[in-house]
Amino acid sequence: MRFGAIKTIIENKLIKSFSNKKLDKDMKFFKNNILEDKSFKRLYFIYETLNENKGLDKETATYLVEDLSDEAKSMKISEELETKIKRWTSSIVKENNYSKIDDLIYGDSLVPEKKSIAKKEIIESISKKPVVKETTEKLVPIKTMLKIANSTVEKKLSELSESDREKVLSLLKSEPTKEEFDSLKESTISKLDSLINESDENLKTTLVETKERISKSNYSKKEFIKLSQLNQGLII
Repeated sequence: MRFGAIKTIIENKLIKSFSNKKLDKDMKFFKNNILEDKSFKRLYFIYETLNENKGLDKETATYLVEDLSDEAKSMKISEELETKIKRWTSSIVKENNYSKIDDLIYGDSLVPEKKSIAKKEIIESISKKPVVKETTEKLVPIKTMLKIANSTVEKKLSELSESDREKVLSLLKSEPTKEEFDSLKESTISKLDSLINESDENLKTTLVETKERISKSNYSKKEFIKLSQLNQGLII
């Protein structure tokens, strides 16, 4: 399986884990069984870099794409790790959000021009200035991959319909008190402070904005649910 497809199903697995209330369990599996692999870490970083708008001049962007693609071509995750990932993500629909990068790295013997087209488009993309997106949709570099729960949780919460929110609320066996909400809020902010101190600048911006939103949140059942899920997803 090409790495772009592997990257996609892992990210989709973590998003699905949130809705199934298994995010904490799957994040631990990811950390202990996948993230430790050095080739996986490096390939994830390469794909993340090639998928970003960096505002580089065309010459620098070209050098970057060529250097990273050459490095990626020489790397491969083990069959054992790939089998482990396939088993772990067996329930996830197979798709590929990084097919353009796969075309650059792996090429296509039947359509050789696809590699050249992919290289041109990726260079153009990296040359574009970064677009400010909602932080809930931002994916972070591999060195902060353990905090991906922060982005996937926020993204999933923003996608919940009113009926889905009510289903989540029904999972509560008792009405949360304001004291419980305040305690959870304090715990979550404390976790975010720890992550902010150890994160790079890209993730730090996201975490600071998340902290500010939480600080301004008011007590309600829905806010309690959102805060609970985010708190569970923050691994420090």
